[in-house]
Amino acid sequence: MVVLIALVALAGACGALLRLFIGELIPEQGMKFPWTTLAVNLSGSGLLGLLLGAANARPKTPDWVVPTFGTGLLASYTTFSAVILAVMPSIPGEAYDELAAVTYVSPGAMEMLTYLFLSILGCTGAAAAGMTISRALFGQLGAESADLRSSS
Repeated sequence: MVVLIALVALAGACGALLRLFIGELIPEQGMKFPWTTLAVNLSGSGLLGLLLGAANARPKTPDWVVPTFGTGLLASYTTFSAVILAVMPSIPGEAYDELAAVTYVSPGAMEMLTYLFLSILGCTGAAAAGMTISRALFGQLGAESADLRSSS
């Protein structure tokens, strides 16, 4: 158990550093729309779907793989708290004025609603696509199709 916790922590540190690196490579300050955060969350959700689909299709996957790469690496790579942080400046009121001035260029309410919509549906879709692709790659869909054909 201690080894698993250490693996998850190490993978979590790597995921956070990877997100930080991408944020430094493509900084969002000055952007009106947080494209980098959206890209990180979409790619992380897709990769998590691939991981879970592969683990489901392959029952002999070692027990440490999903917690290490899913809970550790990909959970810290994605940043859904940054989605909320990006939306806050569009909320009227003085509480977020300073944040809006520091992070993004005056996001409008429609832009932030679009961003929320894209984040929620896009990440869900990316995860579903990842699961479907990995199941197809590892034969899970083929096995289910064979079961349907044999039962009819």
